[in-house]
Amino acid sequence: MVIANPNLTNCDNNRGYLFQSNLSSTWSIQRLANGGLFELNTFEEISLGLSGNAYYGFDTVSLGLPGSGLPVLPSQTIAGFATNDFWLGSLGLSPVPFNFTNLDDPIPSLMGTLRNQSLIPSSSWGYTAGAYYQSPPVYGSLTLGGYDATRFTPNNVSFAFGSDFSRDLLVSLESVTYDTTGSSPLLAERIDVFIDSLVSEIWLPFTVCQAFEAAFHLVWDDAAQLYLVNETIHSNLLAQNPAFTFTLSQAGGEGNDTVPITLPYAAFDLNITQPAVNSTYRYFPLKQAQNATQYTFGRSFLQEAYVIADYERHNFSVSQALFPPNQSPQQLVAIDPPGAGVEGHHQRLSTGAIAGIVVAAIGILALCIAGTLWLVRHRGRGGHAYAPPVDEKAHGAMQPLSPSLHEVSGESGRHEVDEQHTLQPELDVGGGIMELLAVPAHKVHEMSSPDIPAVELEAPVRQRDLSQS
Repeated sequence: MVIANPNLTNCDNNRGYLFQSNLSSTWSIQRLANGGLFELNTFEEISLGLSGNAYYGFDTVSLGLPGSGLPVLPSQTIAGFATNDFWLGSLGLSPVPFNFTNLDDPIPSLMGTLRNQSLIPSSSWGYTAGAYYQSPPVYGSLTLGGYDATRFTPNNVSFAFGSDFSRDLLVSLESVTYDTTGSSPLLAERIDVFIDSLVSEIWLPFTVCQAFEAAFHLVWDDAAQLYLVNETIHSNLLAQNPAFTFTLSQAGGEGNDTVPITLPYAAFDLNITQPAVNSTYRYFPLKQAQNATQYTFGRSFLQEAYVIADYERHNFSVSQALFPPNQSPQQLVAIDPPGAGVEGHHQRLSTGAIAGIVVAAIGILALCIAGTLWLVRHRGRGGHAYAPPVDEKAHGAMQPLSPSLHEVSGESGRHEVDEQHTLQPELDVGGGIMELLAVPAHKVHEMSSPDIPAVELEAPVRQRDLSQS
């Protein structure tokens, strides 16, 4: 029996509840070498020190309750992580197939399967992380095959995907300013920044972090590698209540159009706890990037930003997020594929045209895994801040690890996926509109508030025939 994170209390709840693949009648590792154990291809995240191994397998994934009419997809790829670097479950959103050891045997992603079966009109999605600090708290929103027009302020700026598909959501950050009278820009020289929901914090150049330190008396903790915030600093920040504006443009400076995204201080007023640190602390989610490969907008930024990605046109948009009341009706808009009528235009949702998911908490951009189960291993204190599972972008074939590199036994390891929450359909699905609301009973959010430990997200997918331990 492996003791998972022995010093972490309530581990099963904090990691999204427990799941054992050997209790699933539909779990399979056929076609996978080495018992399904592979090194995670964390193309971008490894530059931030996030890595690990995973046991892969295939199982049936349902996007809704039995009888809801939402898609049930067999043989979807699921990864069970053997690392604390990626803490909770996430849903894969890249339409790109991926390979394990055979480049001639591509395996469709969940998004690819939905598109191939015409269950969504295009390989596209709209996402925002939600904002706990709103009153009442506003949950994250994910729409597959389109977007929810109630969740953002429209703009006319479109960004082209980056040339490297593992850095597709790449933008230029023109400036960072805040609204205090007489304040100087915190960043005044353009840099390219990758948008990545697998990362919690915002990673900016060291000189920019120094400007934040000087303006707001932040103190860097070398041991935790975080800006921990004591009560004096916290009180001063609450009194000043700065709002930060991040001005974005096309990566590489190839356009003049800009989009401002404004984050209130509340979006930075977070808590962090085990296993990243040995207790619970307030922290400011800014990280010191050592080079340009580390410049990243994580989920802290996505609390106030809404991203729409269109993989068939190879472009995306970033807009200021809006926060309608949780019970407000969605305005779902399907993104038609190229050549389907009016090119580049979007249509209001028609019956069966779009699968929309509004979830309590999801960590999502550009993943290729369809769901997540977990293998937990104690790593001691001083690890990374909370982040959801790895960005598996299917770039080439994955190489199996030798048995000596197993971090935890597949037989004794504990797998985790949230299989305890009740998901209620938000709309009547009798007409084929695929829309579901996933609000867990204990309402876990992606970014924690100051009064709740930093439990960031839960896996929104439910898996059939999987038993919870």
